[in-house]
Amino acid sequence: MEQQNTRMNMADIPFEKLEKAGIDRNFVSRMESRELTDFLNGFRSDKLYTINARINDQDYKIPAKIRLQQGEDGKVDVKVHPIQRLFVPDEYLGHKFTKEEKGALLNDKNLGKTVELTGRDGKKDTYYLSVDSKTNELIPLRAKHIQVPDKIKGVALTSEQKEKLAAGQKVTVDGMLGKNNKKFGATLQVNAAERNIGFSNFKQEKMQKSEDLKPEKSKGAKPKVG
Repeated sequence: MEQQNTRMNMADIPFEKLEKAGIDRNFVSRMESRELTDFLNGFRSDKLYTINARINDQDYKIPAKIRLQQGEDGKVDVKVHPIQRLFVPDEYLGHKFTKEEKGALLNDKNLGKTVELTGRDGKKDTYYLSVDSKTNELIPLRAKHIQVPDKIKGVALTSEQKEKLAAGQKVTVDGMLGKNNKKFGATLQVNAAERNIGFSNFKQEKMQKSEDLKPEKSKGAKPKVG
């Protein structure tokens, strides 16, 4: 699969290191196009992979996400992100969490608003913040990387809905078209870990029967004669 416009390319992937870690070099051929593009841009893999790990002279196989990281010398290394205990620190990248913010991350897995964080490059920017549902890591995403569309699943968003989504808040949208043109409603919110607008609290909407759309007839009433 040939990918363009990525920070790294297939030739940069350190397959030998991955094979030593227990990952078959053919894993990239099983990635979907978007997943591979994200992987070559340095984002964590969508899937968990079984990694060989040695802890206290004992060999283990642990599930983890993997990520490519390119050094200043251009050399590409593999970073491993194993599953960890869900924990929200008091401070993260220069932001001190309130009790309410900690609760949102622990319960909803999303902060529910944008915050100013200091990136690893030392620069401050506006970020979304979520918890990776597979590894329990805190994942920041610069707000500029999310563009709220005018329409989602066939429903035109109002200005208020777009503003709330852009601010990281929850928005309920009804009448969206799913598979087989079935309408559904859901709660939408930016998910920094998935780098998209996530859906939750699905509800299937009942289709109106054709009989329900006809005007009701008055029982026993006779038409008036003028």
